[in-house]
Amino acid sequence: VSFNNELWRIIGVMKDIENEDGTKEDKVKLIRSESIGNYPFNNNGTYGENDWTTSILQKVLNEGAYYNRTSGNCPYYGISEATKPCDFTNNGLTEEAKSMISESVWNLGALSSSGTANADYEYERGTNVYSGHATKWTGKIGLMYLSDYRYATSGGNYTKRDVCLGNSTSNQTTECYQNNWLEDSNDYQWTLTPSRVAKDVIFNIKEGWSSSNKKAAYELIIRPSIYLNSKIRVIENEDKGSSDSPIILKQV
Repeated sequence: VSFNNELWRIIGVMKDIENEDGTKEDKVKLIRSESIGNYPFNNNGTYGENDWTTSILQKVLNEGAYYNRTSGNCPYYGISEATKPCDFTNNGLTEEAKSMISESVWNLGALSSSGTANADYEYERGTNVYSGHATKWTGKIGLMYLSDYRYATSGGNYTKRDVCLGNSTSNQTTECYQNNWLEDSNDYQWTLTPSRVAKDVIFNIKEGWSSSNKKAAYELIIRPSIYLNSKIRVIENEDKGSSDSPIILKQV
């Protein structure tokens, strides 16, 4: 789809997403087709923390330079909230894009290790987290979940999709990630899924493998993700949705 004057991808129509007032509705979830750069998830403390509610990256995306389509300071690899200049004047959110985003409740349930895709999904929506960390966050701009990545594979000739989904991320074959449209072979990507056994680890993904040795202060690929509000309508290319002819959205 064309969103924010860029190519974004549809993760799916997500069921019963909670609004700030407690009501629930089905919402279309999008993710930016390409990265906006490599940044830490959080760089407070020695190796950062995996609580999205206090994440410095979360603030950049939801109230800082990216959200306001301007330049400013972003976190970089290091401790004590070190920053570096960043410029989103060309790829930050436009006012039109911001009006199309639904402020939603994002679940922050954690995993101890990856299991099946379905199990990962359920844990992400649970309440088991590292001591003292939040289980939910209300906002506009998040990241994909580990389960979003898991479900994006189509499998291959020898390893079918159900096998990819049934195996943990430590037991993925080449066909599982080579046929995954959320894969980015350039580097590991941050997800929104935290570890519940360590305060400074967030699940990140590359070539089907989720690494547990990438601390929150490390610089990994960032691809913003959003939920569209219910007033969005397709106005062009409804039957296409390709990179050459993306679906055109408009708020009505």
